[in-house]
Amino acid sequence: MNGTDMEEIPFQRVKTRRKKSHCPPGVPLTTIACEDEFDCKELESLFQSYNLKLEQTSTLKGLAVLIFMASTLAVVELLSGPSLTISKGSHPVHCIIFVSLFIVTNVKYLQVTQLTQIVNLTLLFGFTFSFLCCPFSLGALGLEPPTSPEQGMWQLILVTFVAYALLPVRTLLAVVFGVLVSISHTIVTATSVTAKTQKLWRTLVANTVLFTSVNLSGLFVRMLTERAQRKAFLQARNCIEERLRMEDENEKQ
Repeated sequence: MNGTDMEEIPFQRVKTRRKKSHCPPGVPLTTIACEDEFDCKELESLFQSYNLKLEQTSTLKGLAVLIFMASTLAVVELLSGPSLTISKGSHPVHCIIFVSLFIVTNVKYLQVTQLTQIVNLTLLFGFTFSFLCCPFSLGALGLEPPTSPEQGMWQLILVTFVAYALLPVRTLLAVVFGVLVSISHTIVTATSVTAKTQKLWRTLVANTVLFTSVNLSGLFVRMLTERAQRKAFLQARNCIEERLRMEDENEKQ
């Protein structure tokens, strides 16, 4: 065996870096959390495959929460009375959609691209579910009683936190989702709710504080989860590296 064959080929040291391309221009990195990624593209691809099972399980948990919430609200709306409301028609439809996505996700062999498409659909229908939970006023048409500015708040807060904590989407996409949900509820409440101006503004301010809190807490949870997953992956890689290095030294001896 030649001396060159006996030489040990060192493993490439990798580090994580910020995805500056995913941050809006002009915004410092300390104000918005963008994902970390590995400098080596092959290692990043390997991490995505390694993390696929965890992301699949997390997506199933998120869909289970959405299914339980939509089905419970559908039953409550059906038992509330014969009056026609927007939520009474939307909740059963969204429940069926979330169940279908759950069945598609719960397969043994799932590719990264397939999971990405499922998660994007979940986020899309999660937004439509949240938007239809907003306090639309059909009282003028005599279809339902007047709405209150607090209507739909806990549903929107729960869906927003699920998007941050359980759905494996990009951080910037989760932030956009949370902001759109908050703005949609605020606009619909300000234009649809018939209440005293002073009382309405107080409620809008309180709703804004709640939306801001859930977005910040969800962002914090996402950052910690992402970094913990990458740290566990690097630890597993280092263990494999040390084992291969010891095997190579034993062969040389």
